[in-house]
Amino acid sequence: MEIDLKANILVVDDNAAKRQALSAVLEELDQNVVLAASGHDALRSLLAEDYAVILMDVQMPVMDGFETATLIRSRGRSSLTPIIFVTSYSHAETDMLGGYSLGAVDFIFAPIIPEILRAKVSVFVDLFHKNQELKRHENHLESLVHQRTVALTAEITERKRAEHVIRKLSSAVEKVADSIFITDTEGHIEYVNPAFEQTTGYQSDEILGKTPRLIRSGEHEPAFYTNLWQTLGRGEIYREVIINRKKNGELYHEAVTVTPLADDNGRCTHYIFSGKDMTERMQAQERLHHLAHHDILTGMPNRMLFVDHLSQALSRAKWHDRAVAVVFVDLDRFKIVNDTLGHDAGDQLLKAISERLKSCMREGDIVARFGGDEFAVFFNDIASYDDVAPLASNMLNAMSPSFSIAGRELFMTFSLGISLYPDDGDNSQVLMQNADTAMYCSKQQGGNSYHFYRVEMNAHAMERLELETDLRRALGRGEFSLAYQPQFDLESGAMVGVEALLRWQRPGTGLVPTEKFIPLLEETGLIVPVGEWVLNSACAQHQQWTAKGLPPIALAVNVSGRQIDAKALFETVTRAIQDTGMDPTFLELEITETVLMDNIKSIGEVFRRLKSIGLKVAIDDFGTGFSSLSYLKHFPVDTLKIDSEFIHDITKDVDSAAIVTAIIALAEALGMRSLAEGVETQEQMEFLWAQGCHVAQGHYFSPAQSPEELERLLARGGEPLEDPHLSHQNF
Repeated sequence: MEIDLKANILVVDDNAAKRQALSAVLEELDQNVVLAASGHDALRSLLAEDYAVILMDVQMPVMDGFETATLIRSRGRSSLTPIIFVTSYSHAETDMLGGYSLGAVDFIFAPIIPEILRAKVSVFVDLFHKNQELKRHENHLESLVHQRTVALTAEITERKRAEHVIRKLSSAVEKVADSIFITDTEGHIEYVNPAFEQTTGYQSDEILGKTPRLIRSGEHEPAFYTNLWQTLGRGEIYREVIINRKKNGELYHEAVTVTPLADDNGRCTHYIFSGKDMTERMQAQERLHHLAHHDILTGMPNRMLFVDHLSQALSRAKWHDRAVAVVFVDLDRFKIVNDTLGHDAGDQLLKAISERLKSCMREGDIVARFGGDEFAVFFNDIASYDDVAPLASNMLNAMSPSFSIAGRELFMTFSLGISLYPDDGDNSQVLMQNADTAMYCSKQQGGNSYHFYRVEMNAHAMERLELETDLRRALGRGEFSLAYQPQFDLESGAMVGVEALLRWQRPGTGLVPTEKFIPLLEETGLIVPVGEWVLNSACAQHQQWTAKGLPPIALAVNVSGRQIDAKALFETVTRAIQDTGMDPTFLELEITETVLMDNIKSIGEVFRRLKSIGLKVAIDDFGTGFSSLSYLKHFPVDTLKIDSEFIHDITKDVDSAAIVTAIIALAEALGMRSLAEGVETQEQMEFLWAQGCHVAQGHYFSPAQSPEELERLLARGGEPLEDPHLSHQNF
């Protein structure tokens, strides 16, 4: 904006000629001359502009110069404007006193001398210009002061904000749970926060000026730290989980972030280390990893870890042209321990076994528990089969001493199966499968032995798998049937009972021998539903014979140890009797001596309940178990069945004859019935009759009959088929 440097001069006079004359004199000053014809015009002019000086006539109509001057002085904007009165009035002195009292600065009397007028006016014009310059300078100074004030205010505000942020950051760093320390570019620590002190155990006065080497754990290679400083040297942020050491020597894991701190020129001046203690999380991960790869009970490697180590061992063996032996270990009859002594005792036994197995391992060998009573071992660095046999024998020998469990002395046996790399497989899965196959061969041979894998075992294993698959479907497909083995009284020759025997007609194969599928039913647990079917079917058949008016006879049904385990035998038997309507006094349940001794407490109670409703109980295969005979006094037994193993040689072997004679005498003494099974010759029958045996069964009398054939036999009065070799009077 352009500034007007000319001053305003106001000439007030009611005489137009005088106004023009004064204006003409003042033109030489080169200023702005404004003319006013009256006091009122002068006041209006003063409202719009500021004036350097006012030349005003004293004598004017309506409002003279003094009155106008009074009003001018009363207005703030013009209160200090210089007034020069121009007058030709005769009372000069009186006018001057009045004028000066109103603030006049001078008087000019007519006749007016132009030079004097211009000189006097010039003084006030110059003063006005100086005042204007001073005002402009003051305004400029005020503007500068204002600008600086605004700037300072903004700067102070920003500084306060920055200080507030710094205080917050400082407070956060002091209170944050993460440990923080700051070093210079040489690694000397200049600051640590309280969390660092709490984590490491070092106080600030112990650590300041030192380097982070003070908390090094020694767990990392030098290259680890070289990489750290190289990363920082490139101006990059470094992140890693570091193992550090506390003042007390304890190690801890820390997720560390190191950030280079640069100045305004981009030059690195410091490094900020921040760390989060990851020790608990790492320990939790390690525990989870351990649990995922180890057996909880024994602490041994589990299947997953075993397979991993085995795969690595096979790779090394291939590289060094050596062999690896994989051994599967399974306890024989471990279930008896759980069922009789409880699972706590079973767990104690497994722990003790694991310790003995560990003692058999060489350096580099691995033993693992797969679950239950299954263990696995692999022997590293094997040269030949000859190296493995002593190791397997050593394992069996280590297990032969008794185990002291729950205040009892237990003797356990084990079945081992062995496969060798590379002869029996080139990968973990095949070797483990073949070792498992060999182990089952050991079990089938009676246990407490080891077998090396042979190719033909796979064919047997596949046959067994197919047999099991078909067996699982047999009950639903109606492939089972019952045959009935007649039982004869040796004194009268009459048929007094039958034993229900299970038969399986397998499609495409025919009748499957019982010794092939009954053990498989036991092993798979299928014996429970199949056994229930046998009981229901036999009771229903007996009731059909009774309904037809055929002679009443006893019905013997075998009970498996698995059915005892099912803890529902009483309900199963009573339900079968109720559903079929069979008289329970004709039903006799057979249980082997071995199963009885394994479950004597639970069996005793359930059989007492069954006898209370009229059932009878027989001990099958008596004399084949390893037990005390004292249980016969307390157990509710009606019949002792003499195993065919003893009957076979009674006419040739004195020991067998003595055992059979003793069992018959024992039964007689205890008021029990003796029953011989597997009688095949007349000599055997006559020996048994002579010793006082009550009942016998076997092919000598009659093979097992179908329900229809037995019905015809019963219709004839239960007489056996004619045989020209029968010499006993009742046959």
